[in-house]
Amino acid sequence: MLSKDRKVTDLNITGKNPNAFAALLGDAHEFLVTGILIRLGFDVGTMQVKGVAYDLWLFAYENPNGRKVSLRVQTKTASDSGSIKFTGGSRGGVDRIYIPHVKEYKYTTEHNDLIIGVDKHTFDLYLIPTRFIEKWGKSRSIRKMQALKNNWDILLNWNDDFREKLEASLLK
Repeated sequence: MLSKDRKVTDLNITGKNPNAFAALLGDAHEFLVTGILIRLGFDVGTMQVKGVAYDLWLFAYENPNGRKVSLRVQTKTASDSGSIKFTGGSRGGVDRIYIPHVKEYKYTTEHNDLIIGVDKHTFDLYLIPTRFIEKWGKSRSIRKMQALKNNWDILLNWNDDFREKLEASLLK
């Protein structure tokens, strides 16, 4: 019998191996973020080159109807505990030496401009300018980032004044 309670946010209904599924979930969220941004009217594309610290490129705006600004975007899935990690390099291919934290690094503005965290249970997006995480640890709870949740104004006001005010509001 088919379930009548199916939701678009259902997870792993086929029963894939949890480790394999986790990697696929990241890929799925990259495509979902791309689709949502396109649906909002932004120019966005996926990176075809692997091994860089961003998944997407995106044209944001300096201010509404202003000059376009090119951003490098990293997508991250929020953990089951409700936090988003700001690290890369902890997973790899066949040449990987599996020693914990050997190749792991925290993102900086040298790597990308924006991190978009995806809540896998709601599809809410957390738009986190990478410069914000300089003062944060390797991860942060989404509860502490509610001002960034689905905040499209960040993409319509990609300028220092707007981001400084937003960052200050997160410190309160």
